[in-house]
Parts: sequence; C-alpha cells; structure tokens
Amino acid sequence: MYNIAVLVHNFSVEYTDHVLQGIYRYFSTKDNVRVFFVQTFTPHLANGLYDYQYWAGVEYLKSNCIDEVIIVSNTYCLYKSRDELKELIRPFFARKVVSIGMNLEEPGVYYTTARCDSVYDEIVGHLKNEHGCTKIGFFSANQVQSQEAEERYEAFKNALKKHGLDFHEEWVLSGAFTKSSAFAELQSKFKKKEDVKFEAILCANDLMGMAVLDYFSELGIKIPSEMKVFGFDNTSHSILSIPSLATVDQSIEEQGYAAAEFGYRLLEEKNSDLPKFVNTELKAIYRRSCGCEDFQEQKKRDVFRAAMSHYEEERRIANLFDVIKGTSSLSDFAESFKSIIGTSGFSKLMVFVLKEPVKVMQYDDFKAPSEARILLNVDTGNNIAQYYEESGYINLKETLFVHEKLNLDAGCYIFQPVMLGSMQYGYLFCKAERTDFGMNSILLKIITSVIVQAYDYTMTIKQKLLLESLNKELQARNLDLSISSKTDELTQLLNRRGFMEYGQKLIFFSEEVSTDGIVFFADLDGLKYINDHFGHECGDKAIQAAADVLRTTFRKMDVIGRLSGDEFGIIASGMDFIFLDKLREKIDTLCAEATERNKFPFRLSMSIGAAIFTPQYKDLNELLTFADQNLYEQKKIHHERHKN
Repeated sequence: MYNIAVLVHNFSVEYTDHVLQGIYRYFSTKDNVRVFFVQTFTPHLANGLYDYQYWAGVEYLKSNCIDEVIIVSNTYCLYKSRDELKELIRPFFARKVVSIGMNLEEPGVYYTTARCDSVYDEIVGHLKNEHGCTKIGFFSANQVQSQEAEERYEAFKNALKKHGLDFHEEWVLSGAFTKSSAFAELQSKFKKKEDVKFEAILCANDLMGMAVLDYFSELGIKIPSEMKVFGFDNTSHSILSIPSLATVDQSIEEQGYAAAEFGYRLLEEKNSDLPKFVNTELKAIYRRSCGCEDFQEQKKRDVFRAAMSHYEEERRIANLFDVIKGTSSLSDFAESFKSIIGTSGFSKLMVFVLKEPVKVMQYDDFKAPSEARILLNVDTGNNIAQYYEESGYINLKETLFVHEKLNLDAGCYIFQPVMLGSMQYGYLFCKAERTDFGMNSILLKIITSVIVQAYDYTMTIKQKLLLESLNKELQARNLDLSISSKTDELTQLLNRRGFMEYGQKLIFFSEEVSTDGIVFFADLDGLKYINDHFGHECGDKAIQAAADVLRTTFRKMDVIGRLSGDEFGIIASGMDFIFLDKLREKIDTLCAEATERNKFPFRLSMSIGAAIFTPQYKDLNELLTFADQNLYEQKKIHHERHKN
C-alpha cells in the first residue's frame, strides 16, 4: 500500500479545487494507494489569525511512511520564492516528488507543466488577423516569483515576434495573480482613457483580466469595440463576467489527473526511464471581451448549477453544527459523528493526540513531537465509533497511520493538524466522500473545534473523577496541584480559577464556530440569614444544594463554577435569551424540591443575572460584571415574586 501526500497552500481557491478534483478522480480507482490531501498554508503566515498552524501538517508528514509527495507548487508563489519553497520541502526530496506547475530544478524531482507558447501564438494571431489589433499589451504576474508567470510573459513576447508585432515594455503591467494587485497597478498607470495606447491586452490570469474589464469600463473604454481583453485559466469569473472574458482553458482538472497518473507511474515503474516532466495541452476560449460570440452556454449552465449548490453546502454546515453543538465529551462526539456522515461527507475519522498540547505562536517553528496516540476512531462502514481513554503511543517518525485498531484502506483522505487558537493537540485524517475541498475545509474547522472542546472537557471530567475517588491523604501526596487547584472542595464544581480558565476557552471556541451565548451570575438568597439562624453547617448544605440545582438546570456542555461563598458562574454556549424566563422558573421549581427533599428549615432560593457574549464582547471578567449588574435588577423582581 502506497502512502501519498498532496500538499497545497489553500483549499478555498478555485484553481486548487480543480487540481485536487483531478488528483482525487485518478486515485479513487486505485486499490493500493492512500492519498492524504493536506492544506498547509505557509510557516509564520500573517494572513488569518491562526492559519499558520496548518503548516504543522507538513511537519507531521515528514514521517518515513510517506512514499511520495505531490506538491501543487504554483499555489505557493504568492508567499514563497522557488528557492524558499525548495528549502521548506527539502526533507521530502529523499523520496518521490512531483511538482505541479513549477520546475523546482532539483535532481530526482519531477514536474508537470502547461506550456503556453502555442496557445499565445494562436491568440496573438487571432487578434491580429481577425480583429486587426497590432498594439497589444500584457498584464504579467511579475510581482511574484512564479514559473508560470515567467513562462506566460516569455510566450507573449515570442508570439509578438512571430507575428511581426512590436513589443513595448511600457505596455507591460505588473500584478500578482490577484484582482487587488491588478487594480492598484491600473490606477497607478492610467488616470484617463487617453493614457491607454494599446488596442488589446493579454492577462496572466482571469482575476487580473476581470480587473481590466472593470477598470477600463470606469475609464469609458468600450469592450470589445475599443479594447480586446484576454484572461487565463477559464474560471467561473470569466464565464459569468459582463462581457464574458475570453481566456485560456488549461484543463486544470486534467493537469491534476496527469500529475497523479505520473506520480503513480513513478512508484510502480521504479526502474523505468521516465521523462523529467509531463506537458498538458492548452486551448484558447474566444468570448465577447475579444469581440467573438460566446458559445459556452452549457458551461454557463454548469457554473450556475454549481452556484446554486452553494446553498446546499450552507445547509450542510448548519446541519452539522446543529447535530454536534450539544457534544460535551469525546464519547458523545464519536456517537454523534456516526449520525452526521450524510451531512459531513466523511465516512471515516481518525484522531491522534500528542502527550501534551503544544503552544505554537505565529513566529515559532513547530517541530512535531516524537509520539502520539489514537484518541478517536469512527468508521461507519464497520459501525465503529470509539473513544480511547488510554492507548499506546506510536512513533511518528516511523508511522502516522498504521495502528492495530484502525482499518485504513485505500482511498482519498484529508489530513490536517488538530488545533485551536495557538494550541496544537495532534492530527486527524478523514476519508472524504465529497470532493468540494473548500467546503471540506470549513466543515473540518468546525469538527476540529468541537473535538478540542470535547477533549478539554473530557480531561476536566477525568480529573474531577480522580479527585472524587481519592481520599484526602492520597490527594495531598499524589494529586497534581494543577488539577486540585481548579476544583471547589465543597461543591465539586470548578472553583473561580478553573471557571475562568475553562469558561474563557468555551467563549473562544464559540467564536470559532460563530455562536453566541450567555454568561450567568447567580447567588444563593439569604446565606447570611441561614448561617446566623441555623449554623454554618446548614449554610454549607444550602450551597451544595444550590450547586446541584445548577447542575440539573444546565447542560453537560455548559461550564459551571463556584466563584465565592454563595456566588456561582455559568457559561452556556448557544443559549438564547428568550429562554431566560423558563430557565428562572426551572430554578425556582428545583429549589422548592430541594427544600422539601433536604427538609431545610428555610426556603432555598437563588437569583440569577445574565449577559450575552458575542465576538465583540468576549472578555469573561467584563461579562461577569455585566451579569452581576443584571443580577441585582433581577433580585428585586425575584423577591417580589416570592413575597407571601
């Protein structure tokens, strides 16, 4: 069984998605290959708050069990030069490596490319012979060090020369394969219509072509009568633009398929003399922006259907979140995951955790620890949904996947780190039955966040059970102080320290999955009166009864703590304010039952205040202050309600 890692910068890019679709399509027919698709971003990435954490996936995959790496090299060119990228992936050069779109110029490293000389020759000839254009500009991507950008620029100059047209360096614009970089360049070069001296322009990709369409329209240049525009890539942007953008179809999905086929041959035909690279064919697509009729109506309908399916994908996210948002422990998660396979599109999920979570800041160099153990194994085909409280550790240098508890068959998997914020917990891989990689990335972000929350919660419960099972002497001698220091001895709830730590984590987790919630501040009514008239022992029993009321009232996933003598805090993620009146009624009922059950000589009663937490209001100290202020307002109402 071969293990192949496919490295790509970001799943949520149309080009990337098409390449990966081709790779997936080829390998889905092979019964002796496991393919692991890895969204990596780059080390120390400044974009996104914690996107730099994904690079840890590459560090894990430096394991000896990886037989081959296919890297979609051109997805990294905005962030790393060729030499920088080579240094980042140099540890993989000892095995088979196939680079898509870039010749890394390294012995033993193969690559695929789509040479554009012939297609640019055709386009320039078309503009000259069909439309009479002799003044042709070029929008390069020379702001980045990309082999594709260099090849398209050189192919353009060669095409001009072949057709006897002059090359004007002042008609060459410089972008970075992005619409924003193209807009900035256009604004700096052309202030009015008369500044534009050429009749047609070829752009190094569709996004920059779209910028030209929009900006020249603002200048009053009519397209296509006064200006012909070509893009490159044949993305959905080009098909749906007004006017539709003439472009180059480089059969991106077929490039991915060809790279996968090439990579498989490298593994199977070990002694054959294979070529260093594989070239794929390009095709010119003539549309309205160059003055030609657009005959791509079927393609437009395909894009429209894809856009409509986007709403179905949004429902997938909503359904997934609805099912797992009540998950509190890892065993709960394992069972819940079985019921959401149709929603998630993942038929298997395996999670491995490190001995201890590792904190990784943006400019830290993450080095994968030497060992990890299996934590979760969900395999719907074999009706397995297993959480392992304890399991043996495996050597990550030797294997990431082989484990006696796993049935890891051939197929296509997504591999990624398990992290939340700056903390690295381990890694997971799941078998992907759907090939929308951008959507898979979003779903896995939700799933990963829930796993981390459930892991932290499970570890907390485990610690609390340990506390309850040991006698005081054993606690004093053996119990880790970091555990006991977070638990209130009288109620066995979290104490203030534990509540602040785990409560803030829950609020941050809720922000990760775009969920608001409520912070409650509650206190026991009349504790001083109880202590003065019935003794402090009776007061302690009242506090314990109040704690039990809160446990019964709130969910397992909610964080509850004793903040001081008669004060309690609760954090309820996903709870809506409209339920507050019913919740207070439930507390009143439970207090009345506790009074009768414990035969208290007083009426047990609690007051509770609330404050909503949101991405804008997420500091737990401030939220407790707001909830405390609300408590005093509610206390007046509460006391009025209980007057005889």
